[in-house]
Parts: sequence; structure tokens; C-alpha cells
Amino acid sequence: MTASINNRRNAVICLISLCLSLFIILAAFASPSHAEDKKRVFVLHSYHKGLAWTDSEDTSIQSVLRKQENIEVYTEYMDTKRVADARHYALLTELFRKKYGHMKFDVIILSDEDAYDFVLKHHDSLFPKVPVVFCGVNFFDASMIESRRDYYTGVVEAYDVRNTIRTALRLHPDTYRIVVINDRSATGLANKKILNEVMPEFEKRLKVIYLEDLDMNDLLKQVKNLTHGDLILLMTFNRDHSGRIFVYDDSISLVAKEASVPMYGVWDFYLGKGIVGGMLTSGVDQGRVAAEMAVRIMAGEKVRDIPVVTQSPNRYMFDFEQLRRFAVSSGNLPENSIIINRPVSFYEEHKLIAWTAATIIAVLSGLLVALLINIGQRKKTELYLRSSEEKFEKIFRFSPDWIAIVRLADGRYMDVNDAFTTITGYSREEVIGKTPVEIGIYENPEERYELNETFLREGRTKNEELNYRMKSGELRIVQRSGELIVINGEKCVVSIVRDMTGKKMAEQAMQESERIRKLLNETQIKMLQAQIKPHFLFNAITAIINYTRTNPKTAAELLVNLAEIFRKSINTGTENVTLTVELEHCENYIGIEKARFEDRIDVKYDIDPTVLDCRVPPLILQPLVENALKHGILPREKGGQIIINAYKEDGNLRISVRDNGVGIDQDRLSTLFSDNVLGTGFIKGSGVALKNVNARLVGIYGPESALVVESLLNQGTTVSFHIPLSECWRADG
Repeated sequence: MTASINNRRNAVICLISLCLSLFIILAAFASPSHAEDKKRVFVLHSYHKGLAWTDSEDTSIQSVLRKQENIEVYTEYMDTKRVADARHYALLTELFRKKYGHMKFDVIILSDEDAYDFVLKHHDSLFPKVPVVFCGVNFFDASMIESRRDYYTGVVEAYDVRNTIRTALRLHPDTYRIVVINDRSATGLANKKILNEVMPEFEKRLKVIYLEDLDMNDLLKQVKNLTHGDLILLMTFNRDHSGRIFVYDDSISLVAKEASVPMYGVWDFYLGKGIVGGMLTSGVDQGRVAAEMAVRIMAGEKVRDIPVVTQSPNRYMFDFEQLRRFAVSSGNLPENSIIINRPVSFYEEHKLIAWTAATIIAVLSGLLVALLINIGQRKKTELYLRSSEEKFEKIFRFSPDWIAIVRLADGRYMDVNDAFTTITGYSREEVIGKTPVEIGIYENPEERYELNETFLREGRTKNEELNYRMKSGELRIVQRSGELIVINGEKCVVSIVRDMTGKKMAEQAMQESERIRKLLNETQIKMLQAQIKPHFLFNAITAIINYTRTNPKTAAELLVNLAEIFRKSINTGTENVTLTVELEHCENYIGIEKARFEDRIDVKYDIDPTVLDCRVPPLILQPLVENALKHGILPREKGGQIIINAYKEDGNLRISVRDNGVGIDQDRLSTLFSDNVLGTGFIKGSGVALKNVNARLVGIYGPESALVVESLLNQGTTVSFHIPLSECWRADG
């Protein structure tokens, strides 16, 4: 007796250890993984899209950011060239607060003064603690961001007016007057501050006049009246006295058309459009440096460790056409100057001709020798070609594969063999002189040779698989090989096609058979895995422990039931079992659940005794009972009843599990077995097991044996299926 008790105690301990091990394993596999969040970059431009300077900055910023992964870029334009009053700034503030108040940016990139000043003012309220990188800022005062260096860095624009004028005066030594064209916009006023610092150096020996705050027509009249000895320094003229807006391209185009004297600038977007050149600032360089700083910040580098670039990356750049127009020698330009529109020199232009002539003479001499040798071999070659043509003709006519010769120039058929006409259904008269597209033989016309870049590059293709449409409309899978050859001086394609339809259909049938076999194996495995759930085991064990204190006899009975569930779940193979065995497994499960929920569960059986020996797939009924209990009965406050039916009907074994529970919504019922409803509503938790039961039934007996679910809200649910009686006496499912 003592030995029996000890054995039973050891069995319980082993069972509990097994349950804990299973729970740990399942918990490990259920650990979630988190995808890396994308980085967000906010790009704010002072001016509008279409402005050459702004476009060059934005293009450069975007080109750097596009090279990074997982970055989303949000771009806004303040349009302050056109409107810059207090109401406009207030509206922008409210817009950005509503549009981006909920969004966390990783870095902000600002272009030019207005965006820089705007964010300095509203940084804490709109984008608190977000790193900022600026570019295109002329009047940079380091003290303005000293207290914010943990968040601010960037690249100063710092265009070089002084060196531009010095260079212009050296190239035009007879200059006696500098004419500065500038407007009264925010940028123009910023330009004027710099000019006030620089121009005193030149006013000592030259006359300097300013054409600013004029209507465009008045400006052009004065520019037209300039004469020899005048030199134009073009800053910006985006807004005239009347308030009309001009983009950079428009303003320089108008001025250059009227100017007969040299014109210089400080920005590269003027180059090639009328200025001679100068020490030019590039929006491309400004945007590139700022974007590269932003990438470093997103990679984890601290903003304070990235110094502000105060030396703007400016370069001497000139337009060859303007240099020639004003008789400026390129030898007088600063060292390492960049010159655009430079034509090829005479030597460079004719150097190739000289070398080519020498090469031709050498080649012709060699060809003369080769020609003498070739004459002797030509007769041998002609004999060989005639023999080859005869062999090709025999292969062409009697090959079981269809062969076609197509002219490469226009894609028209020159000849086809007998196999072609037999298999495709087209006669030679219907084909010769037409293209494959015209007769409609390609299902996809883009697959024809003359559009195939690989074929044109390599001169051949081998074993391409594609679809051909016969004259009857039938589609066939073919394998095509082709070779580029020359016939009578014309490039042609010899195409050899083999019908692979039968072979492909056989392969697809084998693949489908293999897929069904794998599906059966997978659904069986998933079904078995779905039967033992950690929460069921813990609930059952908890109930057993409680009863060991209050009713040891009941505890022992429950332990036996649990052991039976384990034995049948773990030892079940692929062989079918009798309905009696399957019902016993359900009774073991119901016994444990009744012990936990007592009178809330009422299970009844309505079984035809003549079907008890019918063989069914193992563990096919218990998941349906469990589903009815957990998702139909237990959600009700007072519980409910489950009825298990099994009887013969029209040559089938009909099995159903009916409950009077909460039922299922009709919308959810229509998508019950779809993947996208897994884990919701009716099939939450046990959805995998229920879907596996359905998959096993369909895989073994066909779609006719699939689960049928009928339900009404607050009235209950019935899940049923049938198995042909002829299948119920087989040993295997």
C-alpha cells in the first residue's frame, strides 16, 4: 500500500515538472520581437520650391538622406520671399503645431535665415529637445546658440564678396565704377550689411553705386545705359519696388539681356546664365554638409561634438562664354578655378584624327598581308559553308522542335519549319513576312527577342521559359533558345522552341501532391501541439491541489483524467481511433473542467450505439467541445449546456457539438477560418486548434467534410462535420 502511494506521489511530481517545463518552452517561443523604428527628419526651407538656391539645397539634402535606411523626410517651405509679415509667421506656427505636434522628429534641417530665426524662436514650443542643423545662414552669431549647443549646429553660408570683387578688378583693370544690384527683401537687407563691411575697401579708389528698391523696368533702363568701365555685382533682385516677385533665373535673365558690361556674383546658380563668375557659394555644398551632419546625429553622435562649419565651402568658378565675350584670358584666373562651357581645344579636337590616321595606315598594312592569306583560305571556307548549309537545312526541316528564322531589323519571319506549322496551327503563308506580335504568338509581347537586352548584348539566349499562344487560342508552356546569326548579310535570329506543357503539368501535379502531403503532416502536428495548453494544465493542477485538501477521492479521479489526457495526446499517432476512444478522451477533459466550474457546465450525449465502433481521426472531437465550453458557455454568468451528437445520416457519420452559449456575430462568422481573424472573438486562444481540425478533415476526406458552423447571438452555436461511412472502417485516416 505504501509503495503504491509513493509511486502515485512520484507520478504527480513528474507530471508537475513536465507541465512547468512545457510552460517555460512555450513562453520562450512566445517572446515578442520589436522592429526598429524609422528615423524622422524635418526639413524646413525659408523660401519657396522653384527658387534655384532652395532647390539646390533641397536636392543635395535629399540625395544624402536617400542613401540611409529607415528614414522618413518631411519637407516644408515658409515662402518668405513672397510673404513675410507677422500674420504669416503666426499661421505657420499654428500649422506646424497642428501638423507635427504629435510627432517626434530625430533631427531638423533648416535652410537660410528665416527658417533659422523661426525655429530659434519656437524651438521649445514646437520641437522641444530636437537636434537642429542649419545651412545657408549668412549672419551667424555664435552667442545666439551658445546656451543651446547641445541641440544646434550647422554650416554658415558666408559668401565671399571681397574676393569676388578683387578677382573681377584684376581681370578688368580698366574698371572705374562698380554697380551693385540688390533688392530690399530680407535677403537683400542681409546682403547690404555685408556690403557695408566690404565696400569701403574699394570706395577709396572706385565709384560704387547701388541700384536697389527700383521697379524692374527702371532697373533694366539703368543697366542698359552702363558703358565700358562699369562692372556689375549682382546680389539678389527677387522683389522690386512694386512688390513683384522674381525668381533668381528670371531676374538674371532680364538683367543679362540688357547688360553690355561684365557681371559678377557670389552664388553658383547665376553661373552659366549671364555672370562671368566669382568666388561662388553653392547651395549644393550647403545642403550636403548639413545633411551629413544630420546623419551623424542620427547615428548617435552628440550635437555639441559637431562644430559649426564657419568656413563656407566656396570655389572660384567662371563661364567660358563670358570670359571670351569680355576678352579675359583663362591663364589670368585664380589657381584651381572651375570653368564651365569650355570647348575642346583644337589640339584635343584633332589629336584623335592624327592618331587615328597613323593607326589606319598600320592596320591597312596588316590587312594587306592578312588579305593575301585570306584569299587562299576563302575557297576552303566556301566549301565548308556549303556543307554546313546542307546540314542546317536537314536539321531545320526535320527537327521535332519548332524552328523559326526571324529578321532582327524588323522582327519578321523569314522561314519556319514543318514542326512550327504542325504545333502552332499556323501555315507558312500566314507567318512569313509577319512579326510574332502580328500573329499574336506571344502571350507577353515584351518577351520577344528584339526587346530582350540580354539577348542583344550577348547574341544568344538559352532555355528561356515563357508562354506561347497557338492559333486555336490554347496557351502552351515552352522552352526557347536563340542564336544571333548572319544570313546573306542580314542579322537574323534562329529560334528553337520545345513544347514543355506536358512536363510542366506533370511537375505541377507532383508539387501539388507534395504540398497536400505536407499540409496533412503540418496540420496533424499543429493539432497535437494545440491540445495541451499551459493555462489548461495550470488550471487543472490547481483544481487537483485544492481537492487534495477537501476531497482526496475527487482529486485522485481528476489526476487519473489528466493522466489519460496526457497519454492520449502524447502517444497519438496518425492511425484513426474508434469513436468510443475519442468520446472517452472528451469525458476526461470534461471531468476536469466540471471539477473546476461545477454546476455551470452540463454536458449531454446523444450517441447512436451503432456508430461507436466507427473510426475517426484522433483528437478531432475534444477541441470542438473545448471551444464550445470556453467561448460559448463560460462567458455566460450562469453557464449552460453542451450536447454531443453522433449518428448515421445519408451514408455518413454525422458528428456535432451544440451549445446554448453566447453565439457568434454574423460578420465574424463569415470570416471564421480566415487568417486575419486569428486571435479575435470566437477563435481567440483555441483558434489554432479549431482551424487545424478543419484542415485535417479537409485534407483527409475532402472539402465536403469541412467544419460547418451555425450560430445566433445569445442563442448558441453548433459545430458539425460528417465522414463517409465507407471511410469509417479503415485503419488509417
